Amino acid sequence: MFSLSSLAARTARTQSARHLLRPLSTVTDTAVPKNLQPGATWLSSPTIDTPVGVLDLNKAPSNVRSQVWQLYATTLPRLNPKSIKPPKKSTLNWLLQNAETKEELDLAQQLTHQWRMSLRPITQATTDLWVAACVRLKYPTPFLAMLDDRWKYRPMPINQNMARFIKLYAYLGLQKPENPDTLLEDVFRVFALYPYYDLKYDAAAYGALVQACCAIGTEESWRRALVVAEEALAFTSPKITREALKDLETRSRRLGESEMAQRYQELADTMQKDDEREAKFDEKGNFIH
Repeated sequence: MFSLSSLAARTARTQSARHLLRPLSTVTDTAVPKNLQPGATWLSSPTIDTPVGVLDLNKAPSNVRSQVWQLYATTLPRLNPKSIKPPKKSTLNWLLQNAETKEELDLAQQLTHQWRMSLRPITQATTDLWVAACVRLKYPTPFLAMLDDRWKYRPMPINQNMARFIKLYAYLGLQKPENPDTLLEDVFRVFALYPYYDLKYDAAAYGALVQACCAIGTEESWRRALVVAEEALAFTSPKITREALKDLETRSRRLGESEMAQRYQELADTMQKDDEREAKFDEKGNFIH
């Protein structure tokens, strides 16, 4: 039988070895800032030897802009501790902020791994940029893989961006996906990872999960939405958002469950509007509580 507690426990064990998305700023200019460029020496040869193999600077992969490709390729060998021109700390952040395609975000994932292996800092702010990039491109795959492998990527999520990441699945669920069952399992994997990253289940977490279940729209996802909602409402101070309750109300009415819809409407009316404040970070990339 499905239960949140059993799902979280199983996941923790395996790990020990339209209104749904907040508006984001537009993608910045494609030109790589001068302070991030490797210099003429690194671009003098058409090929470059890197930890992932020999790369041709003039042959960017499909859907990857040439400047992004060259920055990625020339950054890899400069991660070597003996490099006379190591990359700037902001290089990875710039790639995340400026990725325009899924393929460019895949490159950022590969660079994140090499960044981590060279013991370069990966901060809470960088993790927040990862979530923002995935949400902007409607592409959860790389960050889900990173969450699943803490040792390889060292993500540092906080409650705010984990809930935002779960809401991405709500958006995808509304797009009539070909694989709703996979989408549903993935969103519960993310939810179950909260304890693994020492995060508390709060109203935003439960609310985002309920919204994702409602949006995916299958019989199983609706059943889980009700289970999650009842668990959230059972706390002395209910751990659910007004937005989630309104989604439950809407879904109930569509299914002809008028009494259920009325209950969720009344509960939503007693709650204040959800407060989604922007996360702030200090100069070192640490979350400011």
